[in-house]
Amino acid sequence: MMKESRFPARALIFLSLLLRLPWQWLRHKPEAETVQRVLILHQFLLGDALMATSLLAKARQRYPQADIVMACPPGQVALYAGQPYGVRAFGWHIRHFASVCQLFAMPRFDLVLLMGENRLSYLARAIGARWIVGFANEQPAHKNWLLDEAIPYATEPEAWTDTAARLVDGPEPAPYQLGDWPMPQQSLPSLPDNYVVLHVGASSATRFWPAAHWQELADNIRRAQLAVVWSCGPGEEALLLQIDPPTSDVRMAGCLTLLQLRQLLAGARACVCPDTGVAHLAKVAGTPLLMLFGPGSEVLFGASRFFAHYPCLGVGPDLFPCRNQRSVHHRDVDWALRCFRRFGDRGDACRRALCMEAITSLHVSQMLNFLLDIQ
Repeated sequence: MMKESRFPARALIFLSLLLRLPWQWLRHKPEAETVQRVLILHQFLLGDALMATSLLAKARQRYPQADIVMACPPGQVALYAGQPYGVRAFGWHIRHFASVCQLFAMPRFDLVLLMGENRLSYLARAIGARWIVGFANEQPAHKNWLLDEAIPYATEPEAWTDTAARLVDGPEPAPYQLGDWPMPQQSLPSLPDNYVVLHVGASSATRFWPAAHWQELADNIRRAQLAVVWSCGPGEEALLLQIDPPTSDVRMAGCLTLLQLRQLLAGARACVCPDTGVAHLAKVAGTPLLMLFGPGSEVLFGASRFFAHYPCLGVGPDLFPCRNQRSVHHRDVDWALRCFRRFGDRGDACRRALCMEAITSLHVSQMLNFLLDIQ
């Protein structure tokens, strides 16, 4: 099936900007008490979106009476059915012209918050946003031209979850509680009483942990009299085939919705997974979490002040020679050491995820035991 074209939506945005830009000089930042409608606009992948839950909390804290809408990728909308912090989710994509038209048809927003993609400021201005706030210094620079307010990234090491809340003025939001994000009850297959979820998938092959390491970790979990539930996303079933778990384990191979996966995580004693979207879903589910950090940064994507009520531990080499890139959401951040190279044989791609291989099953087992003991 052919993808829908971006052209109709971009043409609509361009024509609307021609009408609105001459009046830009009239804009001014609204006072907090006058803000009635707020739009949080993004096209982030699941993990980045969930890490920014702090922004939802901060927006509600700052604008308690406002109608807050979050425009996000359509596949994420169902996860927000419980309306965390009273925020309504709306699914859109630049290729879905009807969804872009729906954004134009919505009543005008007093404030638009851009999680990290300042290119969306063109859409925000086109739909009539009175004030647009985003993070400063996205590259290339033209993406920042229509921002009304540019918020700098943290100058000292900080979890991106806590940075996301900086888009809104005022004190930090209260730490996350499970009751802040109600979850509709889901139907799941029969599960054992005490289980640990091992999610083996990831958004990049550079984050895959070797099958032998997963096998050794699972053996240690069974010896501790806990059940093992294996998980992976759609299209990742081959990862479980390589691991070849025994029939006594439970397998959830790409068969769960995001809501079902959150419920599975909520009932687990712990979750072990790479630095990927499911890890951040585990945080939202309040699941004790052990994250495997190879190319990713534990400082950026691990524990945070906002999710402080629920334990999150990281394991992986503190330093690694090729974890030497310092960009976060297309911004240079001096203190952020990570690797976002693609997996493959071309150019400077990663040919073998040595940083993940360096994480031993013994170390992970020890950290998991510690995580289970502190509950």
